[in-house]
Amino acid sequence: MIGRDRELAQLQHLLTAVGDGDGAGRVVLVEGEAGIGKTTLLAAAAQRARAAGFHVLRCEGTEGGAAAGFTALHELLHPVLDRAQALPDRQRRALLTAFGLDDGPPPDRLLIRLAVLGLLEEVASTRPLLLLVEDVQWLDTSTGEVIAFLARRLSTTRLLLLAAVRTGSTAEAPWVPTLRAAAELVHLQPLDDGEARQLLRSLEDRSPEDCSLDGGAPGSGTLSEQARQRVLREARGNPLALREFTAALAGGAGEVALSSAPLPTTRRLEAAFLDAVDRLPASGQRMLQLAAAGEDLQLAELLSAADSLGLPRHQLDPAERAGLLTVVDERVRFRHPLLRSAVHGASSSADRLAAHRALASAVRDPARAAWHRAAATLGHDEAVAAEIERAGTRAAERGARVEAAAALRRAAELTPDTSRRAARLIAAAQYARQAGAAVQAGAALQAAAGLVDAPQERYQIAHLRSMLSIATGDASVRTGDYLQEVVLLEGQLAGPSGSAEPEQRIRLLTSAAFHVVNQVSTPGERRAVHDRLAAVDAGFPHPVQQIALAVIDPLAHPQVRAQLPQLLVTFAESPQMLLALGQAAERLQELTSARTAWLRAAEAFHRQGSAGDECQALNALASVRVVLGQLSEGLADAETAYRSGLALGLPMVAAGAAAAACRALALSGRVDDAREALARAREAGVGDAVPQVPAGVSWAAGLIALQEHRYGDALADLLEVAAFPLFAAWAVADLAEAAAGAGDPAKARPLLERVDAAAVLLGSDHLASLAHRSRALLAGAQAGEEHFLAALEVGARAGSPLELARTQLLHGQWLRRTRRPVDARTSLAAALNGFERVGARALADLAAQELRAAGGTGRAGTAPTGLSSPLTAQELQVARLAAAGMSNKEIADQLYLSHRTVGAHLYRAFPKLGITSRARLHGALEAAGLLG
Repeated sequence: MIGRDRELAQLQHLLTAVGDGDGAGRVVLVEGEAGIGKTTLLAAAAQRARAAGFHVLRCEGTEGGAAAGFTALHELLHPVLDRAQALPDRQRRALLTAFGLDDGPPPDRLLIRLAVLGLLEEVASTRPLLLLVEDVQWLDTSTGEVIAFLARRLSTTRLLLLAAVRTGSTAEAPWVPTLRAAAELVHLQPLDDGEARQLLRSLEDRSPEDCSLDGGAPGSGTLSEQARQRVLREARGNPLALREFTAALAGGAGEVALSSAPLPTTRRLEAAFLDAVDRLPASGQRMLQLAAAGEDLQLAELLSAADSLGLPRHQLDPAERAGLLTVVDERVRFRHPLLRSAVHGASSSADRLAAHRALASAVRDPARAAWHRAAATLGHDEAVAAEIERAGTRAAERGARVEAAAALRRAAELTPDTSRRAARLIAAAQYARQAGAAVQAGAALQAAAGLVDAPQERYQIAHLRSMLSIATGDASVRTGDYLQEVVLLEGQLAGPSGSAEPEQRIRLLTSAAFHVVNQVSTPGERRAVHDRLAAVDAGFPHPVQQIALAVIDPLAHPQVRAQLPQLLVTFAESPQMLLALGQAAERLQELTSARTAWLRAAEAFHRQGSAGDECQALNALASVRVVLGQLSEGLADAETAYRSGLALGLPMVAAGAAAAACRALALSGRVDDAREALARAREAGVGDAVPQVPAGVSWAAGLIALQEHRYGDALADLLEVAAFPLFAAWAVADLAEAAAGAGDPAKARPLLERVDAAAVLLGSDHLASLAHRSRALLAGAQAGEEHFLAALEVGARAGSPLELARTQLLHGQWLRRTRRPVDARTSLAAALNGFERVGARALADLAAQELRAAGGTGRAGTAPTGLSSPLTAQELQVARLAAAGMSNKEIADQLYLSHRTVGAHLYRAFPKLGITSRARLHGALEAAGLLG
């Protein structure tokens, strides 16, 4: 290669590092304009990698993407699919279903991505691995998202991911920024003048044999100096331009390619390619047009399509001799993607339509055939629309939901009936939402909204927009607009009598209830939904109605609290209703029932392979576990939800989970780790549409400030938690502690009064204990005894050992300040034991210090737990499951990890626990108090 010594040296260094097994995978993104030499550089890297013993896998994107989804991924992995048997069962089935090699339910996208990672780790375990991905910007969406996922997960794999992307396009594929952020960047610049002259000299004497090796243009002989200067000037250091302009001048058609007009290099290159095409016979040019209209075209398909157009098969030969296209592994490949786009763009509309009609009858894959038939259709055609819809349904069944959404949108464009067109657009939005493609989903809903008048369809659009807003934090969905659709439809369902269809109306208004409590809404909007829902007479106490009413106004429906055990039985087989029930139990302050509902929902979604729903359930479960003092378990759930939320494009879930992890870490005293988790929460995205997330982040920040005795900062942060009343109630004692420490107790009293009233109405020992502790903190040095004792009494029944221990610590400190050291020692010793049991190490240290100051003896650290262990949260999670007898593959399926990542966690955990074998794991965890 000429002029690429620095880039080759950089790639060689990375190949050496990966090949030597330095414990880190690497990602490199080669960027540059068309023709700058990206493919040549990747080919040189592949040659060096093979010489060094690497296994090399490759794929490339095709302009226009792929209709079926996972096309490029299958190209990448098909040489090693025999190794898929090593994967965990769910991951293996998901991958094979995605490729159409197995039958099964639509696979979850996270399972597919983990399967790809696990398969590559399996291959790389025996020899280092190089992945080459060309034209990343044109990958089919499903493949592009997998490649972006891999780029963030290769930290411990002997694997180099080397990708190339063309710069200068107006719209960048959504996975490219993610890939760029994770990669080392190699910017290919134009050759300098000396390098360009050297390349030009080498091109002038190229033989036809040379061209057949690399697909380049034939040599031109010696150019005149004037011609050389012109080529050098117009090519501007672009290697492909140097090659093609030289060939154009040699062919006598250079005035077309090298006009004096100020055209971009790509436009000049396309003109040069067309110069070469114009030299072919007319039937050869038609053969090229036919090939350019195809995607991933097999030679047999091209020849069959040519037969239908009356084109002699031998007319492919001139194009091959001219180096314009080649046949590799029975597939047709153009010399360069610009040549394909130039030929297709220069074809007349009639020729393009004829080419697509011929290909629709020739290609073997039904989805590709459907897309060609659609491309050959002008105007509306229900038969073709139905065919495209079927192709989209098949794509969705394989987990390629973005491609399914694209198919349904194209089907809608072809649909003559307005109502049917809207239905297909709504289906497209649903597929896009499931895939995390919020922009595409929103666009489809916007298009559908202009087509529908029926209240049912209008509500369906509004409901999907609401779900998108919750998942992404988009505040553009106005609650008032949503409720307007709900009220209109509910009135029509009720009919003239106002009492018809009670079941449908309850379901409709229940959706509205969860919308207004989970998104920004006014008290008036919440009251309006509550009153309409309460007015529906089902003829019996409808359980769904009772849950929704309790969610929207728990203080008005405290009787539902006693019904929660039975409701857990009623909805045991419905994970979606368990999600709803968990929210109701939280707001009714029945935290044990909430934990049970969230846990059962997470387990059910896990069995179904619905990772998105599972991570939402785990996010809620983590939060309530932390409140109940299960810090280690809460942290583990939060970490799993965070990883899954990021991988699935659910920023609000990821942010909420990171905030829950931060609260667990702050309460355990791991302040530095808590700060890192807080940064992750803020980076994941804190929108205004879902108030729970920013409130959770503010609560986490306030707890960190409390740990550091920055009471003024803590007070400011904790006042922000009021945006989400549920969290504000749980944080009331934290707010009181901050307000007392900052010398501004009045700031905490309004919330305290509300929490106190709620504790009485709901009969909640947990809220009552927090309220009494808050009053004790705000009462001053001499007036807290009564409230401390009350807080201790109800706290012993509340089910949160952490909050009880915090009350005992504060009571002991108060007793010591009031010169009652003997009494203080009892409370402080109890606090020390409580903190040690839940793993709140810093608070245990503080309790031990206070106990010694009161004349007692105590030492923190005698009973380590998960949060005070040497293991990371994920190592502990893996170790516990392994100790319970699960295999690495079973653990991988449980935690959404690759099976080799599980092995790596155990490898690191063993020496930390002082053991060398799995057989001793249970005993080591038990001895360390880490079994949970």
